Amino acid sequence: MPAETGSSSRQATGILLVVLSAILTAVVPTAAKLALEAGATTLTVLSARGLIAVAVLSLAMVATGPRFAIGREALMACLLAGIAYLFMAYGYIGSVAYIPVSLAVLIYFTHPLLLALVAHLRGTERLNGRKIGIAIAVLFGLTLALGPELAVLDPVGIALAVLASVAVCGLILFAVEAQKGASSIQVMVYSSLVTSVVFSALAAGLGEWSIPQSASGWIGLALAGLGSAAGLLAFFAAFRHISPVRATMISNLEPLLGVLIAVAVLGERLQGWQWLGVGVVVAGLVLFEKASGKA
Repeated sequence: MPAETGSSSRQATGILLVVLSAILTAVVPTAAKLALEAGATTLTVLSARGLIAVAVLSLAMVATGPRFAIGREALMACLLAGIAYLFMAYGYIGSVAYIPVSLAVLIYFTHPLLLALVAHLRGTERLNGRKIGIAIAVLFGLTLALGPELAVLDPVGIALAVLASVAVCGLILFAVEAQKGASSIQVMVYSSLVTSVVFSALAAGLGEWSIPQSASGWIGLALAGLGSAAGLLAFFAAFRHISPVRATMISNLEPLLGVLIAVAVLGERLQGWQWLGVGVVVAGLVLFEKASGKA
């Protein structure tokens, strides 16, 4: 019984960490949109986001005890995670400059299905017919809940969101590998450092520095960095308690929260059939959770 209690406690901790991550990161696309609408360039937002993340995570690491020094293999995995993070951040934040937040979120959140497929092919977590069916239902629900009018589709924005979806799978896989020799916060510090250095260098070299011209833009810039840093830290910390595939499926709460934030801040509205999609997603997540209870 104590072992079962401990296992249940670990799973509950993992689930709570993912939910916290979803809440924190759900604000990021809307926050970035506010900064972009206030005159900031995409590279400015990405650079500031990375620098804020490095500063916050470094302070947290100093406060909690882990040292900056890590082994060579863990460092290499962190750098690879950072490269994946680079493409993920550019794709996700860049896409909202071309397409509505809801569409960017929808395309980005095809990555749980991609990650589940990768895990299945690698033999680390098998998918049975029931799980596959539920995963497809979740994606269908997201389509209903978040799908915008076809007339607003922009090929550049769609391509960037697809890039983000693929890249985040690489980020998750490399982060899991890095955590074999480093803590979650160490992984995020080094990964965020890669993105902040590259984006800052590009912004300086291309003359793309442009700060927001309003208070809401500055608030958006700050929230984009803080939400990304704390949200990803909580997400990767959850991997020590539940599997990456399970954590990623639970994180489908994030796009639903993201849409609600967009409704409140950007004035986007959901139709009745979109709310039906919200219900499908929530039900699908509950069913997938039941199917993954031993993961």
